[in-house]
Amino acid sequence: MAYKKRAVSPVVSTVLLIMMVIIIAIIILLWTRGFIKETILKEVAGESKRVQAYCREVKIDPILNDDGSFGFNNVGNVPVYSINVKLTKDGSSDNVIIEGEEGVINPGFSIIINSVMLKGRSDIYYDYEEVKIIPILLGKDEEGNAEPFICPETDGIVI
Repeated sequence: MAYKKRAVSPVVSTVLLIMMVIIIAIIILLWTRGFIKETILKEVAGESKRVQAYCREVKIDPILNDDGSFGFNNVGNVPVYSINVKLTKDGSSDNVIIEGEEGVINPGFSIIINSVMLKGRSDIYYDYEEVKIIPILLGKDEEGNAEPFICPETDGIVI
């Protein structure tokens, strides 16, 4: 008994292979888009860089007053748009973002953080195990829209 062997034609198999490659490429593209962040640029003194690079250039000195109040001086040349205050107490931490006009600290200026800014929490630094000031910079996305960028915690200062 002779069997006729039938197979897929070369044209159909080529089209199927090309479609599989395209589908796999689309899946990989969509998967990697989640890893690639949108570029946010910041301009300081006529020089434009990625905002992450300016995070490393922020220079702030802590202020610790005798009454327990705290804050910082912006001694660098990068304006700080707002700040993320990380308060650690009893093994847990709480982040408070001080936004808007209260938190804008231009180079050469300082700020003392009060309980209103901390949304009712204590403004005395020794009530916490650790107080960390993390800068938030304002940059522009690819379309020119203002976009805040929270710097990595390693670029913050511990008071």
